[in-house]
Amino acid sequence: MNECVIKTLHLKKEYGNKLAIDDFNIDVSSNNIIGLIGKNGSGKTTLMKLLAGQLDATSGEVKVFSENPMNNLKVLQDLVYIYHNYNYPKALNLETIISYYDNMFSSFDKNFARKLIQYFDLKLTMKYHQLSQGMASIFNFICGLSCRAKLTMFDEPVLGMDVSVRKSVYEILLRDYTEYPRNIIISSHLISEIEGVLSEIILIDQGKLIVHDSLDTLRESAYRLNGAKDEIEQFIKDKDVLYLKSGDVNSFAVVRGKLNDRIVAESKSKHLEISSVRMEDLFVYLTNTKQGKEEELECLWEKAK
Repeated sequence: MNECVIKTLHLKKEYGNKLAIDDFNIDVSSNNIIGLIGKNGSGKTTLMKLLAGQLDATSGEVKVFSENPMNNLKVLQDLVYIYHNYNYPKALNLETIISYYDNMFSSFDKNFARKLIQYFDLKLTMKYHQLSQGMASIFNFICGLSCRAKLTMFDEPVLGMDVSVRKSVYEILLRDYTEYPRNIIISSHLISEIEGVLSEIILIDQGKLIVHDSLDTLRESAYRLNGAKDEIEQFIKDKDVLYLKSGDVNSFAVVRGKLNDRIVAESKSKHLEISSVRMEDLFVYLTNTKQGKEEELECLWEKAK
């Protein structure tokens, strides 16, 4: 039986009148690389801080390794939370910070961290506060990955990194996970770059859980139809429609459901073009509360009467 890694039950977190996490229920119980996906301000960082024991819940329960993480050394010795705005004392160099992680985490691989520092052209004598945003993100990533903690959480880990560096970071992360399986959560407001390393997705919007499922299941969870307005509207009458755009020139609909031979045959009979939905687009449709948003943009170019 797999160990319970994360479990939340009716979890809520309020900041004054703002509800940052709203009745949030998840259950994570196996080694996976999980994408915590959501728009900026959706509640990703708040959720991670709750899991890391850095915030108290307003109500509900949060369990990590079957225990409350708040002030719990038993949990925190197996958990590392990496974010991008560390405020280390100005005197600290990278060598000193590496030693700090080595003392804090019994699983920390100092030799591996040194190899990564050399690979990314950093120097142990560098002062952390003098690093650029991209270099600081690289160093934070090195520290988090080298901990090899049972639960490793990266909050927007690639801020400021060049495209080629981001590619290397994800390749290294995937290889190290293969060698040392554990639970890794990566938060991001974009899915396109990290999709290749993920096995599960947690989609959050306005503090609410929208979906938690495997990537493979989500890839098959919706399809898109393009074609004539009347034919599309006829086709989707009995369907679960995520998004519909009707226009005189072009119309399309995004429908929740798995493609099968019957649906493909039906779409062909109505001369509709059917296709899969990109993961990034699917998440937009799942969190979009307005239909026909493109039409609303037209008001920006309306001429004064």
